[in-house]
Amino acid sequence: MSGDLKRIEPPQQLIETYTLRWQPLGPGASFAFSASDETLARSTLAALHQASWELKEPLKQQMVEQHRMRAAIELMRITAQNFGGRGSVNVLELVEGQRAWHALRAAILAEKIKEAGEGI
Repeated sequence: MSGDLKRIEPPQQLIETYTLRWQPLGPGASFAFSASDETLARSTLAALHQASWELKEPLKQQMVEQHRMRAAIELMRITAQNFGGRGSVNVLELVEGQRAWHALRAAILAEKIKEAGEGI
């Protein structure tokens, strides 16, 4: 890896607030979404709603699903490009991968929010 890894002294404490839990497979299998995930998901829904309004169509579940598929493909593309063979990873590649992962989480949560009827 290029760059220096530096220890943070004193260690910084990060507190994550989880606001939603998705339990599709019953007890034991669940995924928690943070407040930042929910904010990003709701802003994603707002952007999709705006795009559908410009097309003079209501926001359909299919549009939200297509957005999730695009986010998944983008994460796969970035993963293959940045981590798929070369020996070293730089910070920018790691940040790009993290952004793609967060975008996919937001797209999945946006889809679940829309399914639950909480979307715009």
